[in-house]
Amino acid sequence: MSTRTRSRLLMALAALVMLPVFVSPLWTIGLVAPQYSDGLGMYIYVNDIVGHERHDIQNINILNHYIGMQEIDPETVPALEIMPIVLAGLVITGLLVAVIGKPWLMVGWLGAFLVAGGAGMVEFYAWNIDYGHNLSPDAPIRIPDMTYSPPIIGTEQLLNIRASSWPHLGSLYLAISALLAAAAAFVGFRGRRREKGEAQGGDAAPKPASLAAAFVVLLFVAGCGSAEEPRLDSAGEAPGDRIVYGVDEDPFCGDTVEAVRWGGEIVTPAGERLRFRSVECLAGYLLEGRLDPDEAHQVRVVDFPHGWKLVDASEARFLHTPNLSSPDGSRLLAIEAPQMQRNLQDAYTGPLLTWEEVLELVREERTPGENRS
Repeated sequence: MSTRTRSRLLMALAALVMLPVFVSPLWTIGLVAPQYSDGLGMYIYVNDIVGHERHDIQNINILNHYIGMQEIDPETVPALEIMPIVLAGLVITGLLVAVIGKPWLMVGWLGAFLVAGGAGMVEFYAWNIDYGHNLSPDAPIRIPDMTYSPPIIGTEQLLNIRASSWPHLGSLYLAISALLAAAAAFVGFRGRRREKGEAQGGDAAPKPASLAAAFVVLLFVAGCGSAEEPRLDSAGEAPGDRIVYGVDEDPFCGDTVEAVRWGGEIVTPAGERLRFRSVECLAGYLLEGRLDPDEAHQVRVVDFPHGWKLVDASEARFLHTPNLSSPDGSRLLAIEAPQMQRNLQDAYTGPLLTWEEVLELVREERTPGENRS
C-alpha cells in the first residue's frame, strides 16, 4: 500500500470515527445531594440533554428551584441545534478531503475541526456560567455571592451538593478523529517528500520542522482531555494546610474524614495536625482531656460556605440547625462571615452559637469519657 493511500485511509477513518458521536454522550454531569444520596446526573449529546435515569432531569430542576437556578430545557440551548450541523459538515468534508488526498487540505480540515471544538467548549463554558450564576432573586434559599456552576472538568462541592463533570465517549471519539487526521497529514507530507526524493535520485527525509509541528498538534489534542488539580485552593492554602478528605483519620470518632464542608483540626505547638470529621468530634476530643489545653496551639474549623477554608474556632459562629446533619449527627455548621451566618440561619433555621457555647452543648450531649470509635 502506497503512502498516499495510507494517508487517504487515515483521513477517511478520521471522518468516519465521528459518526458514533451522533449517538454517544459528549459530556456527563453528576450531582449528589443529601436528599438524593444515590446521585442524579445528565448526559450532554450533540443535540440533546437527558438524565442518567428517567426522572433525573425533573429532580435536578426541583433542586435548582430552591436555589434559584434555571430549569434545564434542551429546547432553550441554541448550541444543540448547531452542533449536529457542524458535526455532519465535518464528516462530509473529511470524506471529500480523503478522496482528494492533498495533505494541506487535511491540515486545513484539522484546523477547522479544532476551531469548531474550541468554539463548542467556549459555548459550553458560557452556558455553564449562565446556568450557575444567573439566579432568581425569588429563590427560597438565597446566599449572596454564592454560585452553583458545575466544574467544566472535575469535582466540586457546592454547599451541600457535590457536582462532578467529565468528558464521555463522544469526546473520546472526537479526540481519536483529531489524532487520525493529524497522522493522515503527516503521512501525506512524508509520502510527497519521499516521491520527490526518488524523482531526484535520493531519499528526502521529513524535515525536523514538520516532525515538530505534527508533534505539537498531537500534544495539543491529547492535552485537551486532561486537567491537573490546582495545588492551592481558592483561599491560597497549600495542601498541607487543609484537610485531605478520604485520607485523614479522626483520632476521636475513629473514622476517615470524608465529608467536605464539615470538621476541623487541632494544631499542636510541634506542628502536628489532628483532623476531625465534625465539630462535635473535635469538641469531644478536647472535652475528654486527651490533649492538654496548653498543647492546643490552634483550633480551627472548616468554614461551611467555603468548603475547604479553615478558620479559628473562636472567630467563627456555629449554626445549630435541625435541617442539616454533619457526618456525626451534631448538626453544627461553622460559618466565618457575619452576612453568611445570617443568610444560612434564614435558610436552615436554628441558633448561632459561639465556640464556648458549642463546647457546653457537646458537654451536655456526651457522657464524659465516651468515644464513638
